[in-house]
Amino acid sequence: MSGKKTSSISFRIDEKYEKVLRDIAVENKTSLNTLANQIFGQYVEFELYAKKFGTLRMSTDTFRRMLNSMDEKNIIEIATICGSQEVKEFILFKWKRLDSKTVTDFIKIYFDLCGYGRCSLDKAEGNIMFSVHHDLQEKGSLFLKYLFESLIRTALDKDCKTEMTNDTVTISFQP
Repeated sequence: MSGKKTSSISFRIDEKYEKVLRDIAVENKTSLNTLANQIFGQYVEFELYAKKFGTLRMSTDTFRRMLNSMDEKNIIEIATICGSQEVKEFILFKWKRLDSKTVTDFIKIYFDLCGYGRCSLDKAEGNIMFSVHHDLQEKGSLFLKYLFESLIRTALDKDCKTEMTNDTVTISFQP
């Protein structure tokens, strides 16, 4: 059993939402309670802050088309500014501090909840390493590489090592 404290709550929801949620829970082979907890967690951990911060949503296809219409120099410039400014501002907005934990918490949220790809985050041998597999093609890898290198360099004053393919970016740094 996990060490998290829980509490009971009851409330009413529209029947149409209940049916959809029950279907999703069955499809995901989980309980309705677990699904509801995940939805509430996503709202409390990200949606609430994203809305207040002014975050926009767009489809992966639209973002990929935008990246593909840009030259590499513009992608690098935008990603670098985004990592050194907007991402740092979001982290400070949500957690009120910049450190290895808040940066890695942001990385988890960015990929788990924002849809930019799938992320594996490990801490081993005194390093933090994350690997991202995405559907944004080569220019998407370039964007993610410079976004996170810029974040780590400016927020943590750390150098990082990056490996990149068309669909994967792996970055490691010392906390």
